[in-house]
Amino acid sequence: MRRLSAVLAAVVLASGCGTIQEAGAILNATEACDEATKVADELLTKIPGLAGNPPELDKAVDAAAERLKNIGVESGNATLNDALGALSRSYQEIEVTDGPAAVQKIRSETTGSLQVITRACGN
Repeated sequence: MRRLSAVLAAVVLASGCGTIQEAGAILNATEACDEATKVADELLTKIPGLAGNPPELDKAVDAAAERLKNIGVESGNATLNDALGALSRSYQEIEVTDGPAAVQKIRSETTGSLQVITRACGN
């Protein structure tokens, strides 16, 4: 009887750990959604002032792309990771030699991607 109790206790503990890990993944995804939105908002706020300085604009876009890529990987959510990875790649592909055109492209990419990210976040 003791052996059966020990086995049942182990099963209960093991399934409880799975539930805790799932809750952690959900929390990570929620935090990731908040952080990704913050990164995009910061970039959109910053870029108008950098339109006349392509090297600084390029640096800001690259930094945002890297942060978004990392947030996606750390989120534990495949859909969110895909969406943030796509936005990150689109930022990296933008040529910033023409600052005003780059600003418009960044705004366009961000707006379109935020809709996908919002859906991935369950909002």
